[in-house]
Amino acid sequence: MSDEILDEEEQEYSGNWSGIAKNIKEKLSEILFDLITDVPESLLTKAENPEERVEKLIQSACLKSATVSGTLSIPAGITGILTSIPDIAAIWRIQAQLVADIAATYGKMALLSRETMVWCLFRHSAASLLRDIAVRTGTRIVVQKVSITVLHKILHKIGIKISAKVFGRIALRAIPAIGAIGNGAYTYLDTREVGKTAEDYFHALADMDKEAVK
Repeated sequence: MSDEILDEEEQEYSGNWSGIAKNIKEKLSEILFDLITDVPESLLTKAENPEERVEKLIQSACLKSATVSGTLSIPAGITGILTSIPDIAAIWRIQAQLVADIAATYGKMALLSRETMVWCLFRHSAASLLRDIAVRTGTRIVVQKVSITVLHKILHKIGIKISAKVFGRIALRAIPAIGAIGNGAYTYLDTREVGKTAEDYFHALADMDKEAVK
């Protein structure tokens, strides 16, 4: 095979990969925006012992999201790349429901805004992009409302940042068994971080109410 043919094949591969990467970035941003503008409800009510229930909720969501990620990580090649988007969408929905259930457990469902959801979902992975949403006052984080335009820009940046991690996880799919285990473990830990962020945030809000009553 001549060098010219090899160069043409490399350019075609590069172009195809570039198109796939761009499509993933755009799709992730769209999924994020749809998810955040439709904050899930919760069937739970305020708990007398919220910490105990929250730990069970986090553990359940971690196992569920890891199972989804591990199962969808089994296909390799182009099929594996195509399943990466529904994989992430399903996991984000599980994590968003976890945040809603934790808010309800602390009796703070009314304070679960789009901005709060973004903070809980992505503080651990994209904190530098959330400076317009969350500000620190003393020892407490205050999540503030922003315009829909600002929120859209933030979610677009998050989509780009997360897509870089997605490409790394896609590479694992070339080895199905390792890909499934690795992506499942990553998702388990990621979901736990989301749950702990939500727990810390709504626990702090509950403590404020107790202090106000004193």
